[in-house]
Amino acid sequence: MHRFRFESIAPAPEDAYVLARVTLLRGDTIQLHTHDFAEIHWVEQGEGEHRVNGMSVPVRASHLLLIRPTDVHGFECGGDQDLVFVVLAFRRKTLTHLRTRYFSDMPSFYGGTARLPKAVELDGEQLRLAGAQADILANAPRTLFHLERFLLNLFFIIHSHPSRQVPAACPDWLRRAYTTIQCPEVLTGGVKAFKQVCGRSAAHVSRACRQWLGATPSQIVTRFRMDHAAKQLAMTDRSILDISMECGFDSLSHFYRLFKQRHGISPNQYRVRNKFTAGS
Repeated sequence: MHRFRFESIAPAPEDAYVLARVTLLRGDTIQLHTHDFAEIHWVEQGEGEHRVNGMSVPVRASHLLLIRPTDVHGFECGGDQDLVFVVLAFRRKTLTHLRTRYFSDMPSFYGGTARLPKAVELDGEQLRLAGAQADILANAPRTLFHLERFLLNLFFIIHSHPSRQVPAACPDWLRRAYTTIQCPEVLTGGVKAFKQVCGRSAAHVSRACRQWLGATPSQIVTRFRMDHAAKQLAMTDRSILDISMECGFDSLSHFYRLFKQRHGISPNQYRVRNKFTAGS
């Protein structure tokens, strides 16, 4: 089994990271291997199998894999499309530094000691944020400054908003609807719009939401409406009435009540506490 060393893949000795896009044609494989560095694999297209530590795990577009230096792994392309993924490789000491400095109280950070490396399925908002950061990294000098900036942003995207995480086994139709309903133009339509984008009967949607997301359609929509309202209050000067109407509420008092249930304070108090004011 081949063991790669970071010095053998880095174009220059001073490079802090290597970033590349890999394409596997149908039936192609990357043989089992290990390395002395950490990797992040971000699947952009297609489906395949990730063979890792004696197991075979399906991967597909939007999957993000955090590969530890100790993992033994390889890939095989499956399905009708090529398997395309971005690979970011960086030195073990960088991962150790970040774990010690920022994640010492999180045993599961970067997969911890679990048999399988950590795998995350990014939702629509996370994909957009991660993609923007990756574009910056691709055009940046390969320094520790740019690498750590990217990694910290990525870890924040992965670990923030735990309520928005969707189980890997969640049906695709529900995953797509869960992402789509977060768009303001759809969110205004409320539960009715959510069920429409699901494309299933109301009873089916309700059962699936409870099973996979642990909440009713109404609770899911309300959560995203209140989070959207909070962002508007903190980042804009729009009136609370306009924000509540954009979130789909005809009753301002009902909006106030649900906002306080979600965030613990009224919309006015939230704006005072979180909005930046020049000269403050």
